Amino acid sequence: MANTPALDELGRTINAYWDNRAQTYSNGVRDELAGYGRCSWQRVLAHAIADELEVARAKKRALRALDLGCGPGFFCILLADEGCVVDAVDMSAQMLARAKSNAGAAVPPAHITFHQCDAADLPFANDTFDLAVSRNLTWLMRNPEHAYVEWLRVLRPGGKLLVFDANWYRYLVDERVDAARRSDQAKREVYDERSRATEDEERRCERIAVELPLTPVMRPEWDIQTLERLGAAYVGVNEDAWLELWTTGEQEYYGSSPLFMIEARK
Repeated sequence: MANTPALDELGRTINAYWDNRAQTYSNGVRDELAGYGRCSWQRVLAHAIADELEVARAKKRALRALDLGCGPGFFCILLADEGCVVDAVDMSAQMLARAKSNAGAAVPPAHITFHQCDAADLPFANDTFDLAVSRNLTWLMRNPEHAYVEWLRVLRPGGKLLVFDANWYRYLVDERVDAARRSDQAKREVYDERSRATEDEERRCERIAVELPLTPVMRPEWDIQTLERLGAAYVGVNEDAWLELWTTGEQEYYGSSPLFMIEARK
C-alpha cells in the first residue's frame, strides 16, 4: 500500500539519505538478527508485550502491531516471530525493498504487510492497532509532537506504544557530549565496511540533524511530558534499556547517547 504525499525540502533530503543508506543499514540489521542482538531485543520485546499477547490469545486472535519506520525490517520480523500480524511503514522505497527481502527469508510473508508512507501521516483508521513500536525514529521527525498524536490515534483504547530512541546527534549542540563521544568512538569500531556509513554519509546526516527539532532537546523528558499532555493514560520510561539491549561494544561506542525505552498506553 502506498501513500506518498508531497514532501518538503527537508523531507525529501531525509528520504534520499535513507534510500542511499538502505543496503549498508540492512547489512547491519541482518548481522543483528543473526547474532546477540536478536536474542536481547526479542527478550525485551516479549516481556514488554506479554500482557497484550495474553489478552489476544484469550480472545483467540492475533495481536495487531504497527512497525513505525520499519527500515530493513528488524522489528516487523521480531513481532511476527511473537505471533503478531504486522503492518510495517516506511517512506523510503529502498528500505522497504530490503525489509521485504529480509522478512521473506525469516517469516511467512502473510504475517507482514508493507506500506510506503510517512510515519507521521498514517493511512489507517482510528483505533486500529493493539501495539505500535519504533526504533531510532522519533529523533528524525520533522514534527515529533504531531507524530505522537498520529501514533496514539491509530492505537485502540488500551493499546501500547513502545519507543526506543536516544539523544542522537546531540553532540552537535553540546560540547560535553561531543567530547565524550569522541573519546568513546576513538577506542573501537562496532561496524565493518559492509554496514558502516561513510564519512560523507555521516556529514550528510549531521546536516539533517541540525535542522530537526529534537536534536537540541533533552530526552526522554520531552517525550514523557508530550505524551502526558496529549492524554496518554500511562507513560513510563526505562533509561537503562541500552544496558539490556546493546552489546558491550555498542555500549562503549554509543555510551554518550544511551538508548531509552518509552512505554505509553492510550
